[in-house]
Amino acid sequence: MNRREMLGWLASAAAAGVGTTVGMPAVAAERESAAHGARFAMGADVSTLLELEANGAKFYEHGERLDCLRILKSHGVDSIRIKVWNDPGNPNYFPANQSPAAGYNNAEHVRVLARRAAALGLRVLIDFHYSDWWADPGKQYPPHEWEGKDITQTCALLSEYTSNVLKMLKRDGVHPEWVQIGNEITGGMLWPLGKYDQLDNLALLLKAGHDAVKSVDPRTRVMLHIDSGGDNAKSRWWFDSATQRGVTFDVIGLSYYPQWQGSLSDLQNNANDLAARYDKDVMAVETAYPWTTSDGDSEPNSMTNVGTSAFAQTPAGQAQFLGAVTDVVKAIPGGRGKGVFWWEPEWIPTPNVGWQNGAGDQWDNNTLFDFHGNALPSLDAFRRR
Repeated sequence: MNRREMLGWLASAAAAGVGTTVGMPAVAAERESAAHGARFAMGADVSTLLELEANGAKFYEHGERLDCLRILKSHGVDSIRIKVWNDPGNPNYFPANQSPAAGYNNAEHVRVLARRAAALGLRVLIDFHYSDWWADPGKQYPPHEWEGKDITQTCALLSEYTSNVLKMLKRDGVHPEWVQIGNEITGGMLWPLGKYDQLDNLALLLKAGHDAVKSVDPRTRVMLHIDSGGDNAKSRWWFDSATQRGVTFDVIGLSYYPQWQGSLSDLQNNANDLAARYDKDVMAVETAYPWTTSDGDSEPNSMTNVGTSAFAQTPAGQAQFLGAVTDVVKAIPGGRGKGVFWWEPEWIPTPNVGWQNGAGDQWDNNTLFDFHGNALPSLDAFRRR
């Protein structure tokens, strides 16, 4: 979405009665209720939505073209996760130059998408990658503006950036329910400074992020997110390392994809243990499952098997998988299971919207819409939960 399109959307929203205050008291009330554990989150990460829309993607329900967020909400999605990249699209730096020059997933785009979600009464989870591009277990590039800084300087930069983004959202009347300090940081973050072999530095970075979030709104729940949904030994090592160094947080976030993170039993055993061991709430903050074995474009699919899972790779199988993961999280003792988020259900094959410049969509077999943007029946599984 370019600046003109963004301003047009804001103008139309204002005309429809969606402003910085209209509708927000109800959202705040829901948020207060959820903060006390009253409502399990059924969520979706739709971080690519603005880029998809700007490149012509359309979404349909029973043949009628509708806003993707409205379709998701009508099927029971009540929370939206949005990632933040620092300076994506900057042509002068790697890996920022691996994204389009429009800078999708920067703070300004996040602002627009978060405002749309909040206006619909959807709760918001902000996922700071602290990078100009993808951050995950295989790569944690620092933002180019932070490279070469020492740990003290980097903590200060991280704190300032985190609080500035959240203050911007707050001025718009958007109050995130949850904020992630890093994305899938099993191997650390901001390499090499905060890598897994620099655990003291990593702890300082996490503390700086936590304090920055709480300084803007102490009610916001801070999440630490690792990818090891089914690996209890690795999860224990990571959270032991953090807690032994005095890192504080509110929620444990886990990724769980059956191709990479084991069986549902592995997830259950790990989640149960982590909730009890650290006395924390747990969320499956990333999950997905294929609705087809086909590929919607020329880019090979990244999820090509489903591990030990016996669910069919069909919309019905997707629904069964979501139900099973949700049951696992809801069964965590003490009511500690707090939600499930499907990763990028809207990322349908669309020209010029790939995982990097010049590439295609690796995820089109795991969406909750078919290759043409029609809502799949698997979406109904959110409503049933």
